[in-house]
Amino acid sequence: MKPGVEATNRQDLTLPVFDNVLLCTDFSPASVAATEVALKLCRARAVRLTIMHVSEYGPMPSITDEGLQYILSLVEKEHHNLKMVTDEFVQKGVQAEPIFVEGSAASAILEHIARSHVDLAVVGTTAAKGMDRLLFGSTAESIFRRALCPVVTVGPKCEPSRIDGRGGPVIFATDFDDSSLDALRYAVALAEIIESPVHVVHVLPFTAKNDSDTVTRIIDEALHLLTFKMDGGNAVPHCEVLHGSDVSHAVVEYAKARNAAFLVLGVRRRSPIAAHLPPHRTFRIMMTASCPVLTVGYDLEPALATASHCF
Repeated sequence: MKPGVEATNRQDLTLPVFDNVLLCTDFSPASVAATEVALKLCRARAVRLTIMHVSEYGPMPSITDEGLQYILSLVEKEHHNLKMVTDEFVQKGVQAEPIFVEGSAASAILEHIARSHVDLAVVGTTAAKGMDRLLFGSTAESIFRRALCPVVTVGPKCEPSRIDGRGGPVIFATDFDDSSLDALRYAVALAEIIESPVHVVHVLPFTAKNDSDTVTRIIDEALHLLTFKMDGGNAVPHCEVLHGSDVSHAVVEYAKARNAAFLVLGVRRRSPIAAHLPPHRTFRIMMTASCPVLTVGYDLEPALATASHCF
């Protein structure tokens, strides 16, 4: 939808249901934070949770006997840690099942999402940067850019209070792309689960001269048209036009100031190489957001699927 165009009738809007949730863990501090987010979502309603760990050691033909014993001990510890995480959920009343697989983390997780028809995946990330990102890529970005389901990413700046707290809004940041607007449904559904209001925002890359700035008024009207005929939420979403030359910074600062519970973004699905390239706006938001970020992937129109769009 473009600003100024009449909003699509959304009275028949159906909200997505998160019945089949996948938690991906490597037992790192980032995964611990992701575990808390998954627990918060799963305790809010009865869901089926799968807790997945991918062991990336793999076969090592030339390894010595001592090295083999060391690897086996690490794998045994991984099994133990997976059981401990699963038991924690079960003790808190969540139906949880562990899955232990070997291979590449991103590939194994994406295959499981496709095969098991996962409704929502939750991952933690330390946000690989610099040479590590160039050589190894970001596992989290590989997942959220290619997953067939929405993905909640818990980044390195996510504050514990944003995970445990209540009342903060679910913020949907939109660029008015038709395809990305499906993410609004997920923002509303998420807000229903955690009993929070919804904020819908758009960033203009300049500073408004005054409150009656013409462009600002047009965008504000477009945001209200976007949400006016929505049905299924507890309340009419709050709409706000933000200003700033750095879109990702403006969104993150707004979320922090409002003590947001979640940020929700529509993102383009991309080639696997995207996880190795310089950080895109979405990845920068995840690296700096003080709350979890829910991304909803969508495919480009075939005519637009060129290298310039995919990278």
